[in-house]
Amino acid sequence: MKPGTLRNRVMPRVMALSVAAAVAAAHGGDPAGETMLRNIDARLASVRDYTVTLEVVADIERLNVPPMHATMYFKQPDRVHLDAEGFVMLPKEGLQPTVGKLLARYSVTGVGKDTLEGISVRKVMLQAKSDRALPRSLIVYVNPARWTAERIVTTGSADRLATISFRYTDIDGVWLPGEMTAAFSTAPADSTEADLPASPIRPQQMPRKGSVRVTYSNYRLNTGLSDDLFLKDPPAR
Repeated sequence: MKPGTLRNRVMPRVMALSVAAAVAAAHGGDPAGETMLRNIDARLASVRDYTVTLEVVADIERLNVPPMHATMYFKQPDRVHLDAEGFVMLPKEGLQPTVGKLLARYSVTGVGKDTLEGISVRKVMLQAKSDRALPRSLIVYVNPARWTAERIVTTGSADRLATISFRYTDIDGVWLPGEMTAAFSTAPADSTEADLPASPIRPQQMPRKGSVRVTYSNYRLNTGLSDDLFLKDPPAR
């Protein structure tokens, strides 16, 4: 490497993060938290696209979901396409977290310290900018040693909670998900309500709790995926 080459590569990134921090401060956000989120996306700078095989096992209340097999295609900055036979119950946005885009809809309200499985992490807390946005709030647990989102906890309507946890694997020098577990639950019904007349038709009951485990394997990086593959898939929200 020529003298000064590394400096020429690093300095623009440092300047960009400094500008991002200044903009965050001007808008009342937490610049440290926003910089952490942007670092998570920056970790994938060398990955233009990838293809990965998914094995999915779901255990969801009131639903009988057989094991599923799918192929996921990802292309920068946030395009995701799933290819599977039959029904696949997967939140595409949770399979490859690009949490930097959350800043368009959420404000960072604080940063704290915590420990997950013996690893020191930072808790980045976010609140929806709009009262109509769901989920209302999020906590992103960031591993600053490798800039990965280790866990994401969301709070939605009716105290509905979802916890998404990731385990990562090193693929050609890039930390990518090796396993994702999503667990959700909601507060139990209020038993103190007055008794109501029995209804002849019972309303459909939605699942209250459950979990989904996704295993990632056979990564193929930077194969030059065509934009045509994602034409029917809107950008992740």
